[in-house]
Amino acid sequence: MEEIQDKTWRNRAADAVATETRRVSVLPPELANQIAAGEVVERPASVVKELVENSLDAGARSLTVTIEEGGRHLIRVEDDGCGMEREDALRALERHATSKITTVEDLFAIGTLGFRGEALPSIGSVSRMEVQTKPAGAVAGTRIFVEGGVISEIEEVGKAPGTTVVVEELFFNTPARLKFLKTPNTESRHITEMLVRMSLSRPDVRFRLKRDGTVRLDLPRAESLKDRILAVLGREVYDDLYPTFDYPAIHGVVARGYFSKPGHSQRTARNMYTFVNGRFVQDRTIRAAIKRAYDRMLQKGRYPSVVLFLDVPHGLVDINVHPAKTEVRFEDTQPIFRAVYHAVADALAEAPWLTEGNTKTYQLGPRRVYGDGEEASDEEAPSMIRPGALAVKPMNGGGRRLSEQQAGRPELWKAQRGFKATGLTPLREPPRVDLGEAGVMPPDDEEGAYFSTLKVIGQFRRAYILCEDASGLVVIDQHAAHERLAFEVLKENFQRDHGQRQPLLFPVRLELDAMRAVVMAEHREFFLDAGFEIDHFGEQTYVLKEIPAALQGADQERLIRDALDDLSEVGNTARVEEAVDSVLSRMACHSVVRGPTELTTAECEALLVDMDQIDFRGNCPHGRPVYYRISLFELEKAFDRR
Repeated sequence: MEEIQDKTWRNRAADAVATETRRVSVLPPELANQIAAGEVVERPASVVKELVENSLDAGARSLTVTIEEGGRHLIRVEDDGCGMEREDALRALERHATSKITTVEDLFAIGTLGFRGEALPSIGSVSRMEVQTKPAGAVAGTRIFVEGGVISEIEEVGKAPGTTVVVEELFFNTPARLKFLKTPNTESRHITEMLVRMSLSRPDVRFRLKRDGTVRLDLPRAESLKDRILAVLGREVYDDLYPTFDYPAIHGVVARGYFSKPGHSQRTARNMYTFVNGRFVQDRTIRAAIKRAYDRMLQKGRYPSVVLFLDVPHGLVDINVHPAKTEVRFEDTQPIFRAVYHAVADALAEAPWLTEGNTKTYQLGPRRVYGDGEEASDEEAPSMIRPGALAVKPMNGGGRRLSEQQAGRPELWKAQRGFKATGLTPLREPPRVDLGEAGVMPPDDEEGAYFSTLKVIGQFRRAYILCEDASGLVVIDQHAAHERLAFEVLKENFQRDHGQRQPLLFPVRLELDAMRAVVMAEHREFFLDAGFEIDHFGEQTYVLKEIPAALQGADQERLIRDALDDLSEVGNTARVEEAVDSVLSRMACHSVVRGPTELTTAECEALLVDMDQIDFRGNCPHGRPVYYRISLFELEKAFDRR
């Protein structure tokens, strides 16, 4: 052991000597720019962000972003800002060149967005870049070509006032960086999300996004933030937003904006937009304050919609802690937390959505209630039952066993409930639940059927079906059972044929927010395969015309919006089957009744028959058990009969 350690130290000493003999040298400008690009240019969205920020700082009132192949092949940012003279344009391509700061004090009191001097030279070092710019009143503009960080051509050009930057073949000379880029859809989604964030911070600017020849985002200049919120987040969010409480400034910190009522929630935190001094940031303190304000008002795993702006004195915040400037550091987090918390919590306490004729800063349209606040979650359902309803409820028919005709024709139940016959081979081996030593496994039926052989006793708390088999008591979670059935039907529709569809008597109009509209445009084929017919109605509006027969009675709008959120998260990954299962499982969850529901004996018996027609019947798509069995031995032992 000592010999090995001695050898290790000798190797380290040799490496140290070798290091000492190396000469210190200054890196070539091209290599230095590529290193800087590693901090600034992470992906195509980083390029768009830097260029758009420069355009906004240049006073642009209109911006057009054009991308191809997710920005890998082409990124073009055109603005109508002030433009640059020839000398300034050339100087902007040098490292550490900027017009935003001149002293050290300026660095800690930055009021602009694109202050980094490395942006243009860093982008040019890992791409083929062209810069066209012309100030107002100039006779001609300037065109500069940069390839791999080297200026190859400079010439005059005629163009309108403003600046246009074209970036082609991003990372063409750094293949190691190129291989880390995601699919075009994923990269495009990052660009769209970044533009959405910026558009909320600057309602006075028009933002347009063209992707592969198609306009995917067009947000005209808005007179106020509320109008921009309507254009970006859609009517669904807009109708449920209320202005924050006008709380006095705390150490100069002011929080203002809009928040959603507790009955409105989202699957993800994507609709929580927070800005510090006009810059979008993701900060733990701000998120924690918002979460505390909504304490116990939202279901677990649901998030509110919030658009919040914080005005913070420059001396209390440092925005230089992250190359992408999406994170900040506060000198003291207490004023930040208190300002955000009181702005939202005090407004929530007033419950403005309950006040008739409440005066607001904008006109509210009709509100939709999706049941977030009114519908009990799985965990909360039992506590909402009235006292006296806890006893086992006898069923109509006294819990009779299914007849042979009923057991052999599960399609009767499916036709009544909207389920399609799955045609899946039943399990030959009954599902097993580990109950310890006292547990007794259910009998193995010759045809693989188990649930259809159970005798229904009654219903407990309108959430659990009590049954008995030959040697024990079986408790079935009816929501989990229904959820597994809906999931298997959706999955089969997706994998085989499109299954049974149900045309809607009145098509449902879906007004999506900007991000969901982009995801819908990319994944309409997915919904078609799952049994939905959804047509594009114009801009961010779609029309739902047909649904899978298994989803009759479900909250279609919420189901589709949550599915779009899941698709936005998983994207087009190599694990297509896992991605599909993730989305379909959530769709199945929202397609069945979640709260306590009274079922007749026939419905319970038909549900049991249906359970024998599917695979993986022992668990719901989320992994929760469908049933629990208590053996007769365990019961008798509990009552001292053994």
